[in-house]
Amino acid sequence: MKRAGLIFLIVLMQCSFAFSTFAVEITSVYPDVAFAGSPVTIIGGPFGDAVVVDLAGHRIPARRVSSRQLVFLVPELAVGEYPLFLRDGNGVSKQTFSLRIELPPPVISSLSPQSLDECALPENRQVVVHGQNIQDHAQLLFAGAVVPFEREDEASLSFVPPASSAGSYGVQIVNPDGKRSLPHNLKISNQPEIESVSAGNDFVNYYQVVISGKNFSPRSILLIKEYPGGFADLPPRQRFIPNQGHAESRGDGGNRSFSGNVVFQDCNTLIYNRYPAVNQDMRIVFQVSNPDGSQSAPYEASLP
Repeated sequence: MKRAGLIFLIVLMQCSFAFSTFAVEITSVYPDVAFAGSPVTIIGGPFGDAVVVDLAGHRIPARRVSSRQLVFLVPELAVGEYPLFLRDGNGVSKQTFSLRIELPPPVISSLSPQSLDECALPENRQVVVHGQNIQDHAQLLFAGAVVPFEREDEASLSFVPPASSAGSYGVQIVNPDGKRSLPHNLKISNQPEIESVSAGNDFVNYYQVVISGKNFSPRSILLIKEYPGGFADLPPRQRFIPNQGHAESRGDGGNRSFSGNVVFQDCNTLIYNRYPAVNQDMRIVFQVSNPDGSQSAPYEASLP
């Protein structure tokens, strides 16, 4: 009987020794606030190949970076504070840490489109915001101000920015818990662009040239270079055509300047009242310059 008791005592001491030998230690956990799917690093050890993370009873496999470092991914759990310790075979960590799980902040991955024309019509100003972690009742900020939007699906929403001058504007999503996405820039462009040039109404000594494009200004200046036909060796004649602003395009040639003039119809259309010296087509290169110095790319046409 005494011998049996002695054997039991020896076995118990061996088990205790084995438990303390294989016990693991946690010295730090970072971050101490995490989100579902985010990585968490544990420093301590020594960690064996069989170590697992115990988070409120959930056993989670961990990647052993070294004998002193582990990384694991936070599972889907409700918001709250959870006790965290480690298991490695028969051993458990000597310390218990806590890990707080919160909802992740919203993220904007892209805007479509990423830029708008300053004079775009409302139906062409819709912007779709693609992102993640957008909660119900979130708010959308444009340049720091709340703007209305339509929810497209759980990962995207759309809005129409208010009329704004050229520049870059931050777009942000704010969830009901106050977490914000990083700003994503939306560019408003006033870069003029000529899309087409065509002959319009014809009058006694002049005719109208319709210049279609975008981002034209009431103070845009028209630059033309004329290459007279049959005189290839001569340099082009270059002229700046004055702009009459918002004046209506009348049938009297505007101010009757025989060098021509430009009438601003809207930001997509300029009317150039042209007085040709001869009724013969020539190569003409058009370019629109805005008051801020931005210029369209040259556009070439063949007109009298």
